[in-house]
Parts: sequence; C-alpha cells; structure tokens
Amino acid sequence: MSGLEFACGIPGTIAGAIKMNAGAYGKEIKDVVVSTTYLDKNLELHTITNNENEFNYRTSRFSHNKQDIIISSVLELTPGNKEEIKKVMDLNMNSRKEKQPINFPSAGSTFKRGEDYITAKLIDQCGLKGYNIGDACVSEKHAGFIVNKGNATASDVLKLIEYVKEKVYKEFNKKIELEIEVLGED
Repeated sequence: MSGLEFACGIPGTIAGAIKMNAGAYGKEIKDVVVSTTYLDKNLELHTITNNENEFNYRTSRFSHNKQDIIISSVLELTPGNKEEIKKVMDLNMNSRKEKQPINFPSAGSTFKRGEDYITAKLIDQCGLKGYNIGDACVSEKHAGFIVNKGNATASDVLKLIEYVKEKVYKEFNKKIELEIEVLGED
C-alpha cells in the first residue's frame, strides 16, 4: 500500500505524527488520515474527520488540546507497486542518511522552517554547526538538528536550544520556533 513512503525514517508514533502533522518530502500525515479517535479529559471517546483534526504546518488540534489522548486513526492508503514503493522509501531513507545526522540520537528536526527563511541555514550562518553545551550539539551535518554526542542531559539540550534561538534572533532578527515539543520542563 502506498501513501506513507514520506514517513520512512521519521522517529515516533502514529499518534505523535498526527499530533504534529509530521511530514517530509512534500507530504504530511494529513494526506492519509481519514479519521482519528481520541479520549477527552472526561474519559469520553470521540471520532473526528480529517478536517476536524485541524491540520496545519507541524500542528493539529491535539497540539492545542493537550489533555486529549489519541487512541487510533484510520488511514487511507492506495494500492501501489511494491517495487516502486520500496524504491521511493529507499530514496527517502538514503536522502535522510546523506543530509541528516541519523547516526546520533536526537528528537528529529529541532526547529520549524520559517515562513520566509530556512532555519537551518540561519543557524549555520551563525557559525553554530558543532557548537555544544555538554554533550548536546548542533549537528555538523544539518544545523536544524540538536544531537546527543554521548551523555547530553535534558538541561544541556534546553540550554543549547535557547542559545541557538538567541543567536539567530540577535544576528537575523528572526524568532525561530521549535518543531519538537518539550514536556515536563519548566
């Protein structure tokens, strides 16, 4: 079945992909979601349509309704040629290996792309590739990723994120946003 080739190599779960409308290579999870069933804070089940998921760039209704828990989703895939599907998945995975630091632990792309700029380019132009706090490091391969070079703590990663945000703002007057979501930290 075809429709999820873009997701090959994206870390996470289907619920996480729906919550943040995960995407790559011009496709997003919203392109295949038919419906989503979730549990609300009153422990009531609801099933909503694709439109009711309120998908947008790296967000959905679940980004704003944090008490709702995604239980399941119906995806619509299309029949396809197995060899062609594998070819696209292999191309996507090879592209990831070539352009992204998948040899180090990370939470995936740390920062969202800006409306009128590519965040990773701004970070790179600030000279931050390879910059580290503890073992948290701005990837030398792709400046949009913060990787763990060994024993990075959550504190190291969060301090590095703030440092990168401050440097980009100071240099380019751009407020960059996180693509990842930080949980459990003040």
